[in-house]
Amino acid sequence: MTEEKPVKVLIIEDENEIREILVSNLESSGFIPRGIDGGKEVILHLEQFSPDVILLDQIMPGKTGQEVMQEVRANARFCNIPIIVVTGLNSEEQKIAALNLGADDYVTKPYSTKELQARILALLRRSNVAHKSQQKNISIKDITVDLGAHKVLLNGQEVPLTLTEFKILCELIKQSGQVLSRDSLRERALGNLNVTDRTIDVHMASLRKKLAHMGDSIETVRGVGYRMAV
Repeated sequence: MTEEKPVKVLIIEDENEIREILVSNLESSGFIPRGIDGGKEVILHLEQFSPDVILLDQIMPGKTGQEVMQEVRANARFCNIPIIVVTGLNSEEQKIAALNLGADDYVTKPYSTKELQARILALLRRSNVAHKSQQKNISIKDITVDLGAHKVLLNGQEVPLTLTEFKILCELIKQSGQVLSRDSLRERALGNLNVTDRTIDVHMASLRKKLAHMGDSIETVRGVGYRMAV
């Protein structure tokens, strides 16, 4: 790892062997991991550990991965922590459901440890670049994006967005009135990750829903991409 500050990763995985392998591999690569076997006390671990990213299994006894994700995304202090779902569930419907609930990335088992580490760093790079490059707030109609605090306000009320949704919204507002193709969104907001058009559409649908009446301002330009109406 070339990052100056070690990346802290919270691993929520109920299978001991998988969790221990992840912890060992991440430690050997310079990360600071913490593994827990379920999400019963996830907020407590977030408070104590302050992770930079969460790796989350979907199928666990007690509280499911979906329930854990909903709890994190509903908490104002931790709702912006990037979440990567790491699971054996690989159908399109399951992936879409996770993205709709707030996952920033989705990795299916079996997976390459090096690829997983690369995805973690890519996700955090996008967040860091956003913080460094943003110098002032941006707004359109009832939406205000507080770039310094990394918050989105709708009529003064905070809207909890995932990192990916935040990046997409920023690009749409910055280029308001202009059409952004899916390829452009892939490059600008998703860091050129290997994501399908369908994945981008799912993120956009979730963003529209969270923005309530302002969601209608995000227009679909058939066959091209999306545009934020001025």
